[in-house]
Amino acid sequence: MVKSSELNQNPLEDETNITGGFNQRTWEVNGNVIQGSSVTVYLSASAYTIPTEKETKRTQLGENPYRGLDVFREEDSMYFFGREKQIERLWEKFRDLNEDESACRFLPIYGTSGSGKSSLTRAGLIRELDKKPLFGYQKAQIAVLFPTTHPLESLATVLARIVTNDPSPVEKTAEFERVLKNPSDRGEYEGLRRIANQIPNIHESLLVVVVDQFEEVFTLCKDDEERNAFIENLLCAAKDADRHTSVIVTMRSDFLRETQQYPGLDGLFSSNGFLVPSMQREELEMAIAKPAELAGHSLEPAIIQLLIEQTKGREGALPLLQFALQRIWEGLEDGIDPAETLEKIGGVGGALAGEVQRLYESLSPEDQSLARRIFLALVNLDESDKTTRRRAPVSE
Repeated sequence: MVKSSELNQNPLEDETNITGGFNQRTWEVNGNVIQGSSVTVYLSASAYTIPTEKETKRTQLGENPYRGLDVFREEDSMYFFGREKQIERLWEKFRDLNEDESACRFLPIYGTSGSGKSSLTRAGLIRELDKKPLFGYQKAQIAVLFPTTHPLESLATVLARIVTNDPSPVEKTAEFERVLKNPSDRGEYEGLRRIANQIPNIHESLLVVVVDQFEEVFTLCKDDEERNAFIENLLCAAKDADRHTSVIVTMRSDFLRETQQYPGLDGLFSSNGFLVPSMQREELEMAIAKPAELAGHSLEPAIIQLLIEQTKGREGALPLLQFALQRIWEGLEDGIDPAETLEKIGGVGGALAGEVQRLYESLSPEDQSLARRIFLALVNLDESDKTTRRRAPVSE
């Protein structure tokens, strides 16, 4: 068998006059389906967010190339810079797992909070799979989900969307959830494997299940049986000899201890895992400068270096950097110098805190009380005082 590593893939061939993203968008977004050249991404309900008016608004400077607190998704890949080395390493690791017949095709991507795991996966690795499909597969169908409080339902929903091409496949979701929940006569959770093997054209189109924020399995799912069934379904499909399914998960590294409750899972984080490193100075420079260049309005070297100094070495700073850059771009539209904007918002470290405080103080006393209750409902605190985000229904 000829391996893709032996073919001339030209992995470092530059597609633009600046290293990184594409010259033009190559993704078509249609609700919870994102279509690339050789990859189709299906989103679960929890993984799909509707852009706000502010996010989609175009100005005289053009579209804001920075994503603020939002994750870089597939359609944002043209603005995703600075992670080229990690993207290539991840693609090679994923390729090797799929070409090694003895390997479990389970790729854990983990790192500290705010290290960019989700963006690296979606705007990085998935983009790379669209550019360079794995050998033997013309296409890839990628199911993206968050576990939420009911991980089996989240998985069943996105699988049902793939099979039915229906954005709200209620009956098929319920059917698939039953299949995922019930073990076989051998006591194994084979539901995901069985469903994947029945997907049309599965022999030509690899199914890749991407579980973003995998730590929700431990923090939000309170049903031990459902958690175990979810994990075992992923592992069974990733080990299946038919090789139709691969699994990618992203997880905060401070939850590695929880994986020890599941020996099969824990071993894969050790043998197959990829630790997302902090961005180095030259990588930060690309992440700051290149999107503005691509959008046609370069930032001055002095402001770039100032942003790097305020970001480098600060844990979880990448979302804060993007938030500051988003505000700088908005200031440019109003003719405000970037240095003035950065000082006004309190720098990279103070930008978000200052904005939150401003919004909070603009509320009435009654609304401030409501805001406090809302934010408390959106935080999960475990026995060891570890905090994670929590998705709460509006009804709460």
